[in-house]
Amino acid sequence: MKIALVGYGRMGRATERAATEMGHAVVARLARGDTISPASLCGADAAVEFSTPDAAPDNLIALAEAGIHVACGTTGWDGDLDRVRAAVDSGGTGLLIAPNFSPGVALFTRLVRQAAALAVGVPEYDVHLHEAHHRHKVDHPSGTARVLAETVVAALRRKHRWVEGPPEGPPDPAVLYVSVSRAGEIPGTHSVMLEGPHDRIELRHEARDRGGFARGAIEGAGWIHRRSGLHTLDDWMDDRFAGSSVDP
Repeated sequence: MKIALVGYGRMGRATERAATEMGHAVVARLARGDTISPASLCGADAAVEFSTPDAAPDNLIALAEAGIHVACGTTGWDGDLDRVRAAVDSGGTGLLIAPNFSPGVALFTRLVRQAAALAVGVPEYDVHLHEAHHRHKVDHPSGTARVLAETVVAALRRKHRWVEGPPEGPPDPAVLYVSVSRAGEIPGTHSVMLEGPHDRIELRHEARDRGGFARGAIEGAGWIHRRSGLHTLDDWMDDRFAGSSVDP
């Protein structure tokens, strides 16, 4: 597969290394300010987009107009989703958007879903979530933390919503609080905790480096290259984990 990298920062460079190791050819590297066009994409079959929340929507629209399928890992641009979707539908291309391309995170999310559903039976355990990333990350909570929070709220009836917290004053037991750290060069850590009166259960995913995200992004680009329309991480993972789901 011939791949264009849109966004050539830390994740872009990690994706290039992963693509080479996996036997693919990186034919274009576009950084901020570069024009996205059929000529600059150099015949790419698909693109991997890791840029910034302010740049991603215009990048994705330009890629759709150029007829390129895209795996996008940039988060924090949800307000422009309808505009991007319209461009993808008009161009007849495929767009896979995922807050985290790591297969381990996808598996972790499903484990969290099962745990949250089981926690319905132990009302004395409170549930909260924490995520930590490097100091360069702009959005917070992370896109992955938002997905995890929504997963918990959907499965755990006593939590009605989630917010970034904790708040001033006593916490609301009906709210899932998501706390955040930004420090150093942490690739990404997400923890879901169940706090009981006598013990504590913790589910934790800790990335050792960016390699898992990068390899997953290449796999995602290969998956979306055969499809059209806007797809989410759940669509991709439902396909990947087909036949392996267990209802709680």
